[in-house]
Amino acid sequence: MTRISAVIDRSQARCYRPPRLRISRCVPTVAVLAVAPLLGCGPVEYISQVGNRAASAVSSAKLAQADRYAPYEYTAAEEYLHKAREEGGYAEYQDAIEYGKKAEDLANRARAIAVSKQAEAASRSSRTTPSTEREEPAAPKRSQPE
Repeated sequence: MTRISAVIDRSQARCYRPPRLRISRCVPTVAVLAVAPLLGCGPVEYISQVGNRAASAVSSAKLAQADRYAPYEYTAAEEYLHKAREEGGYAEYQDAIEYGKKAEDLANRARAIAVSKQAEAASRSSRTTPSTEREEPAAPKRSQPE
Protein backbone atom coordinates (compact mmCIF):
# COMPACT_ATOMS: atom_id res chain seq x y z
CA MET A 1 0.00 0.00 0.00
CA THR A 2 2.86 2.36 0.53
CA ARG A 3 3.90 1.87 -3.03
CA ILE A 4 0.59 3.13 -4.38
CA SER A 5 0.63 6.18 -2.15
CA ALA A 6 4.18 6.99 -3.26
CA VAL A 7 3.10 7.05 -6.87
CA ILE A 8 0.21 9.30 -6.05
CA ASP A 9 2.36 11.61 -3.94
CA ARG A 10 5.02 11.80 -6.64
CA SER A 11 2.55 12.90 -9.30
CA GLN A 12 1.19 15.59 -7.00
CA ALA A 13 4.69 16.84 -6.36
CA ARG A 14 5.16 17.46 -10.10
CA CYS A 15 2.32 19.95 -10.14
CA TYR A 16 3.80 22.01 -7.33
CA ARG A 17 7.30 22.70 -8.55
CA PRO A 18 9.37 25.58 -7.30
CA PRO A 19 8.77 28.84 -9.22
CA ARG A 20 12.22 28.93 -10.83
CA LEU A 21 11.54 25.67 -12.66
CA ARG A 22 8.23 26.93 -13.99
CA ILE A 23 9.89 30.03 -15.47
CA SER A 24 12.36 27.97 -17.47
CA ARG A 25 9.45 26.23 -19.19
CA CYS A 26 7.99 29.61 -20.21
CA VAL A 27 11.17 30.95 -21.81
CA PRO A 28 10.97 28.80 -24.98
CA THR A 29 7.29 29.62 -25.36
CA VAL A 30 7.97 33.35 -25.10
CA ALA A 31 10.85 33.06 -27.55
CA VAL A 32 8.67 31.29 -30.09
CA LEU A 33 5.92 33.87 -29.70
CA ALA A 34 8.42 36.71 -30.12
CA VAL A 35 10.00 35.28 -33.28
CA ALA A 36 6.81 34.05 -34.99
CA PRO A 37 5.61 37.50 -36.18
CA LEU A 38 9.02 38.24 -37.66
CA LEU A 39 8.82 35.22 -39.94
CA GLY A 40 5.75 36.58 -41.69
CA CYS A 41 7.17 40.02 -42.54
CA GLY A 42 8.84 38.95 -45.80
CA PRO A 43 5.66 38.22 -47.75
CA VAL A 44 3.82 41.19 -46.29
CA GLU A 45 6.55 43.67 -47.22
CA TYR A 46 6.93 41.97 -50.61
CA ILE A 47 3.25 42.51 -51.41
CA SER A 48 3.45 46.11 -50.27
CA GLN A 49 6.64 46.93 -52.17
CA VAL A 50 6.33 44.91 -55.37
CA GLY A 51 2.59 44.49 -55.71
CA ASN A 52 1.61 48.02 -54.79
CA ARG A 53 4.33 50.65 -54.87
CA ALA A 54 6.60 49.39 -57.67
CA ALA A 55 3.75 48.29 -59.92
CA SER A 56 1.89 51.59 -59.55
CA ALA A 57 5.10 53.56 -60.16
CA VAL A 58 5.75 51.65 -63.41
CA SER A 59 2.12 52.16 -64.43
CA SER A 60 2.24 55.91 -63.79
CA ALA A 61 5.51 56.12 -65.74
CA LYS A 62 3.83 54.42 -68.68
CA LEU A 63 0.91 56.85 -68.50
CA ALA A 64 3.41 59.72 -68.63
CA GLN A 65 4.82 58.21 -71.86
CA ALA A 66 8.14 57.37 -70.23
CA ASP A 67 8.63 54.59 -72.74
CA ARG A 68 8.98 57.32 -75.38
CA TYR A 69 10.79 60.07 -73.44
CA ALA A 70 12.93 58.01 -71.01
CA PRO A 71 13.30 54.57 -72.59
CA TYR A 72 16.32 53.43 -70.58
CA GLU A 73 14.85 54.17 -67.17
CA TYR A 74 11.42 52.86 -68.09
CA THR A 75 12.73 49.60 -69.56
CA ALA A 76 15.00 49.04 -66.56
CA ALA A 77 12.06 49.64 -64.21
CA GLU A 78 9.91 47.12 -66.08
CA GLU A 79 12.67 44.51 -66.01
CA TYR A 80 13.38 45.03 -62.30
CA LEU A 81 9.66 44.65 -61.60
CA HIS A 82 9.61 41.43 -63.63
CA LYS A 83 12.65 40.11 -61.74
CA ALA A 84 11.08 41.07 -58.39
CA ARG A 85 7.97 39.08 -59.23
CA GLU A 86 10.11 36.14 -60.32
CA GLU A 87 12.10 36.16 -57.06
CA GLY A 88 8.86 36.39 -55.09
CA GLY A 89 7.68 33.29 -56.91
CA TYR A 90 10.69 31.44 -55.54
CA ALA A 91 9.99 32.82 -52.02
CA GLU A 92 13.18 34.92 -52.09
CA TYR A 93 11.37 37.85 -50.54
CA GLN A 94 14.34 39.99 -49.52
CA ASP A 95 15.76 39.89 -53.05
CA ALA A 96 12.33 40.58 -54.47
CA ILE A 97 11.91 43.59 -52.18
CA GLU A 98 15.28 45.01 -53.28
CA TYR A 99 14.37 44.58 -56.95
CA GLY A 100 11.01 46.18 -56.24
CA LYS A 101 12.69 49.21 -54.66
CA LYS A 102 14.96 49.57 -57.71
CA ALA A 103 11.95 49.27 -60.01
CA GLU A 104 10.07 51.95 -58.08
CA ASP A 105 13.06 54.29 -58.08
CA LEU A 106 13.70 53.92 -61.81
CA ALA A 107 10.00 54.26 -62.65
CA ASN A 108 9.75 57.49 -60.65
CA ARG A 109 12.90 58.77 -62.35
CA ALA A 110 11.52 57.83 -65.79
CA ARG A 111 8.24 59.59 -65.04
CA ALA A 112 10.05 62.74 -63.91
CA ILE A 113 12.18 62.76 -67.05
CA ALA A 114 9.14 62.23 -69.27
CA VAL A 115 7.17 65.02 -67.60
CA SER A 116 10.09 67.46 -67.82
CA LYS A 117 10.72 66.63 -71.51
CA GLN A 118 7.04 67.07 -72.32
CA ALA A 119 6.98 70.43 -70.54
CA GLU A 120 10.17 71.47 -72.34
CA ALA A 121 8.71 70.46 -75.71
CA ALA A 122 5.51 72.39 -74.99
CA SER A 123 7.37 75.54 -74.01
CA ARG A 124 9.72 75.22 -76.99
CA SER A 125 6.83 74.91 -79.41
CA SER A 126 5.16 78.02 -77.99
CA ARG A 127 8.43 80.02 -78.20
CA THR A 128 9.22 79.02 -81.78
CA THR A 129 5.79 79.93 -83.12
CA PRO A 130 6.20 83.13 -85.10
CA SER A 131 4.18 86.11 -84.02
CA THR A 132 2.50 86.30 -87.43
CA GLU A 133 0.98 82.86 -86.89
CA ARG A 134 -0.63 83.95 -83.64
CA GLU A 135 -2.24 87.01 -85.19
CA GLU A 136 -5.29 86.95 -87.38
CA PRO A 137 -4.54 86.57 -91.05
CA ALA A 138 -4.62 89.76 -93.10
CA ALA A 139 -7.45 90.27 -95.54
CA PRO A 140 -6.62 89.10 -99.04
CA LYS A 141 -5.53 91.81 -101.43
CA ARG A 142 -8.03 92.72 -104.07
CA SER A 143 -6.87 93.22 -107.53
CA GLN A 144 -7.78 96.67 -108.79
CA PRO A 145 -9.51 96.89 -112.14
CA GLU A 146 -7.52 98.55 -114.82
